Amino acid sequence: MKISLKIFFLLILFAGVIFSQLFFDDEKSKAKYFEPNVMAADNIRVIDLGLHNAASDLMWLAAIQYLGGAGTKDAPKLGDYMFVSAELDPKFSYPYAFGVLMMPMFGATDRAIELAKIGLEKSDPDWRIPYYLATTYHSEKDDPVNAAKYFDIATNTKGAPENIKWVAANYGSRADKRERTKNIWIGIMESTNDEVVRERAKNYVYHFEIMDLLENAAKIFFNKYQKYPDNVEALVSANILRAIPPDPFGFSFKVDGTTGRVSAE
Repeated sequence: MKISLKIFFLLILFAGVIFSQLFFDDEKSKAKYFEPNVMAADNIRVIDLGLHNAASDLMWLAAIQYLGGAGTKDAPKLGDYMFVSAELDPKFSYPYAFGVLMMPMFGATDRAIELAKIGLEKSDPDWRIPYYLATTYHSEKDDPVNAAKYFDIATNTKGAPENIKWVAANYGSRADKRERTKNIWIGIMESTNDEVVRERAKNYVYHFEIMDLLENAAKIFFNKYQKYPDNVEALVSANILRAIPPDPFGFSFKVDGTTGRVSAE
């Protein structure tokens, strides 16, 4: 059987993997949303005619479509897609990198870390896996020891961009965690070719910039009134800001009336 014919049959057989997802996306305005069923890697191998790499790519594409769908809010099946894609082609590095960066945003931090560590062992070398793993340890686990460890691994992985090396080399040199986190996301935003990752990183950078803006405004408020504001809306009432910028993640902001420190809630 010619390879093109194999691929044709694979596409026909594999359509069942994402059929329910497409169906419910189309019907979302008519009925309650249901999460798609994600086939196990062993089951996919039975029907993919030996084209495991192609099946891995298709699972990856299905994951992107699932993540971008309007029906799901917490993406509980994202990890399933990433693990299956990685199992079908263990050397395909991107599911590991994408998974460890994105899964924690949907409450699957420990599983994301597990996936990334498998990727470091099995996949082709890719600086993004240890770099994104370090980001997760820093942001989600508040674990600077493991964050520094994997930043160092990323720096010494072939192909790591210079800006990534700079962030890794300077990790821990700043006392302010927010500034370090923002720099990490700037590094991701400037280095990725993935539009989903870039948009997420851009939103994080903007999120932290809003917080910086509000804190600077709170300092101006303090200099004017010898006290910090009780809430961020007071910064508008005092004509220091024209408006409170909307947060890309929908968070609201509060200011500590004692320290002027701004946090999201």
